Amino acid sequence: MNQRLPGVTVVAKTGRVQRTTTVDASGCYELRDLPTGSYRVTARLAGFDNVTRDGVTIAPTGVARMDFAMRVSAICECVRLGGTTLAEQWDYADAVLHVRLSASEPQLTTPVGYYRHAATVLNVLKKPVGPLTTPVFVLQNQRSAAAGLYDIDQELVMFLKSHGSGGFAITNDEPGLAVARGSYDPATVFLVQDSRIQRAPSEFSRYVEMRLDVFLEELRALSGGK
Repeated sequence: MNQRLPGVTVVAKTGRVQRTTTVDASGCYELRDLPTGSYRVTARLAGFDNVTRDGVTIAPTGVARMDFAMRVSAICECVRLGGTTLAEQWDYADAVLHVRLSASEPQLTTPVGYYRHAATVLNVLKKPVGPLTTPVFVLQNQRSAAAGLYDIDQELVMFLKSHGSGGFAITNDEPGLAVARGSYDPATVFLVQDSRIQRAPSEFSRYVEMRLDVFLEELRALSGGK
């Protein structure tokens, strides 16, 4: 049964252009004066999985219509699997990769509630048991309260679990709400900008602003320098 959901936040983004609006009581929304271009459009509402569409084209004189079907997020306890130290997370992960995202696109085989990224591997810090594909494919959960989808060209250090043939899922990126109020994303991912760690899970906040080369050396030390 379809039900209108007022209060959904809708964000359209391309490059440095971003527009945000809120769905009204009738279940409708409108984004005005969008420059021409190809946009990522995301719908968010607490308690529901985020829904994201890439490649939404706005023509010079065109109008684009987009409906969203929202899915209720499962509630989870969100105990951090694998431990709360970097060494414990290292041991828990099947692979640790330093990557740059090259594409983001859903596929028919993508699990419900997830998004699929293609990534170029910059450094293999912990090699998986099986072969690495080129590019690698990483699933990201779209649960309510997640930090938001990673962007094309973003540089990340990811702790990963094997998922299917040649693919990965991010460790601690589990289905369900991050927390009841949606203030915390437990996924074990470190965002890199300007050759420094710019975002990290809360347990690992001491690494924020650390130089990337120093962080990578610390990770390599966990492997015994291999």
